[in-house]
Amino acid sequence: MKLPVGDVPLRLASLALAVGLWFVIAGRQTAERGLSVPVELRNVPRELELTGDAVNAVDVRVRASPGLIDSLDPHKVLATIDLVGAQEGERIVQLTPERIQVPFGFRVVKITPSLLTLNLESTRRKTVPVRPRVIGRPATGFEVTEVTSDPPEVRIAGPRSRVQEIESAFTEPVSVEAADRTVQEAVNVGLEDPLLRLEAGSRVRVTARVREAHETRVFEGRPVIARGGPVRLEPVRVAVVLSGPGPQLQALAPTSVRPYVEVPAGAGEASRVRIAVEIEGAPAGIALVEVRPAAVVLRPLRKARSER
Repeated sequence: MKLPVGDVPLRLASLALAVGLWFVIAGRQTAERGLSVPVELRNVPRELELTGDAVNAVDVRVRASPGLIDSLDPHKVLATIDLVGAQEGERIVQLTPERIQVPFGFRVVKITPSLLTLNLESTRRKTVPVRPRVIGRPATGFEVTEVTSDPPEVRIAGPRSRVQEIESAFTEPVSVEAADRTVQEAVNVGLEDPLLRLEAGSRVRVTARVREAHETRVFEGRPVIARGGPVRLEPVRVAVVLSGPGPQLQALAPTSVRPYVEVPAGAGEASRVRIAVEIEGAPAGIALVEVRPAAVVLRPLRKARSER
């Protein structure tokens, strides 16, 4: 059956209209997708730092045709905040669609949160002491006498208010468990505040000095010797306190502990002089703790007048 010649143009026009209508309807079909988008700060002034709870990402919904939505690479979507010319203090930033970078063909329809509060503080620097940490117990009969670090101080930097609050830095723990000699170890330095940072290195050498456990012993009633001239002493006997390794200290004879004073030349009046102590043989590790009392009064002895 042949179509009437007059119907062909009409049918072609109807087909064209149907195809065009289909493209219009298909073009209006859209899809949305939600993304967690990183926030990038640009042009941050050199001597300003971000404090408080920083927002590192925002939720963004984008809209495009279904085909484009399926092909979206999330890494190509980014929220940017330009801080050129910013000054110290609080700054409220509104995230608009123009601040969200999206590929061609996508439209940003929602940002959560859209308002961000940024706290900016000036950068400060400060030198603080290092606080070495030691764990464990030395071997039986030994003790830790001193713990030091080299260098003893580190330089820190960060937001002004945080730098003002910090008083020291700490180290990784150094173990002295069962040690019977000095322990040395290179360790890292840390800071309690994550907004602070170390400048010029983060490692120090910690030295924990270990020695035989020391005791103290009091030598009562030791006579004070006057060297350099005849004088009268007040008092004439003192107590001497020594410290040192237990065995050496207990083996020390009281007669080996000799307190003395040096009589000043030409002394004609009573004077108060500090007492020194001499230990016979000078045993290794023995040290003077104190003398009680620490000084004596010297009274020169006057010569009797000759009878006429």
